[in-house]
Amino acid sequence: MNARSWHAVNLGAPESPEVRALFAQVFGAPMSDALWQWKYADGRGQATGTRDLAGQLIAHYGGTARTLVWGGQERPAVQLGDVMVMEQARGVLSRNGAFATAAQSFLQQHVGAQTRFTIGFGFPNERAARLGKALGLYETLGEVLALEWPSPQPGNPVGGLRRWATAPLDWADPRTQGQLDMLWQALRSDVHDFVLPRRDASWWRHRFANHPDGPYQAWWVRHRFTRRILGAVVLRPGPATWEILDWVAPLRHAETVLVAARALAASAGAAGLTGWFSAPLAAQLGAMPALAGAASQLACTNCVTVARDPALTPDLLQRPWWLTGGDTDFR
Repeated sequence: MNARSWHAVNLGAPESPEVRALFAQVFGAPMSDALWQWKYADGRGQATGTRDLAGQLIAHYGGTARTLVWGGQERPAVQLGDVMVMEQARGVLSRNGAFATAAQSFLQQHVGAQTRFTIGFGFPNERAARLGKALGLYETLGEVLALEWPSPQPGNPVGGLRRWATAPLDWADPRTQGQLDMLWQALRSDVHDFVLPRRDASWWRHRFANHPDGPYQAWWVRHRFTRRILGAVVLRPGPATWEILDWVAPLRHAETVLVAARALAASAGAAGLTGWFSAPLAAQLGAMPALAGAASQLACTNCVTVARDPALTPDLLQRPWWLTGGDTDFR
């Protein structure tokens, strides 16, 4: 393919069948119309693409609106995702290539001081991260680690005497919204040094309750005797291990909430509990006695766009980021 024969285009609902077809070709799995709607409909997402001279969609670069909290302020951000290039066009890795054409158009339109989003972040694979950095589009912030804790053996509970209890979170309960928001505010106050994607009740409902494909389970973790809510956690069951997607709780209760998550997985017969965590967050968890000693391996790198808002970029590169698997759009 000749890079000079293609050009960038904005993509929306009319082009969603093309986008979903490209997704299936690139990732080997279908994207339902419901999943496209969940990501991009009602102003939640933006996308650009690259078309060849015949009008065929050969690349796609998308993003979903998020809010980042750092330095005591909320700032509009976009979580980059669905970065895909047709196999026949992947050989052109120049600044005029299919990926670069779509990515540069997206970032110029949507990310920067005078645009809708202040900053962009994402979880690219190694190839996309390397190419984005070579093109001057990305700056690598750090590693995202996959941690795994084995399930505790019967009669040998993790964390000593069990002072907690769990109960399924009921999304239909009118109290749920306020309870989750209180936990979010407590977490936000405790980790003010981090760059923290907002995870309030509205976000949790969209991310986990309204996801069209996600087999997620949300649980309250309460004090066993007072019944006071200590936190909430979201798990994804698996055939061998379960995955923790996210939790909200005051930092002093994080260890208890994750120990409860391990116990929930074990009670369902899982061999262990896994999760994705940014390296600074993984280090905090590793310092907690009941969570120390987890097996660890690299999951991916997380990146932020650069040269979009020079006034903010240095601060973002110096701060630790609080990211979990629930901050991705594909876990």
